Amino acid sequence: METTTNQPTEATTTSKRHYDTLNESIAKMKLTFGNATLPEIFAVMVTVGYTAEKIAGFNSELTALEALTQGQIKEYADQSGEQKRFEAAKNEINKVFNLQRALLRILFKGNIHAWVALQLDSENPAAIDTWTALLNNFYAQLSKSPDLLTAAGGVGITKSSVDAQIKALVDLEGLKQSLRKETSEAQAATDARDAAFDALYPKYAEYIKYAKVLLPDNQLLEAIGVKVKAK
Repeated sequence: METTTNQPTEATTTSKRHYDTLNESIAKMKLTFGNATLPEIFAVMVTVGYTAEKIAGFNSELTALEALTQGQIKEYADQSGEQKRFEAAKNEINKVFNLQRALLRILFKGNIHAWVALQLDSENPAAIDTWTALLNNFYAQLSKSPDLLTAAGGVGITKSSVDAQIKALVDLEGLKQSLRKETSEAQAATDARDAAFDALYPKYAEYIKYAKVLLPDNQLLEAIGVKVKAK
């Protein structure tokens, strides 16, 4: 059964492209700001305001950005782990539910009360909240109706198996809340990283523009990550 918690492949691919591009940009900034104090480069760039203090500030921002990037990776790893735990638990519950419902559809054929109470004509929904509501009702009806439960015992659906599914659904709700928390934290980490990147990258881009003007066709540009055309 598909669920709404799965992320589309296209979205995952787009996210990876963004991640790769962002990290490539960070690597370029690290090279540029790391070599900005080389004497030959610094002597030229200081004339347009790139003092040692200013460059040190850029490097401090870059260090903070790298820390935020590492934090973002950790948060998404935590989210991924929680997602897998949630899916595994859900799939196990759903496997038992599908078997038990199939048995009861046969057992209660023609029993309108049982079909309506247990919602045996309902499709297994994709949306997690609708799915949870269907299963909660199914097991609550069996648990609270001695007649239904006794009849279900004839096809191997015991009170202990019903109670186990009810407990598993309660535990799954806890996993769902934990997953939402991890997802929220991962998004917050991404927003913080992106904000830091967006604040620093324009400063890097402006530095490169000045460097290209002040050091035209100079091999020193290679040291700050700018390719120079061979003459």
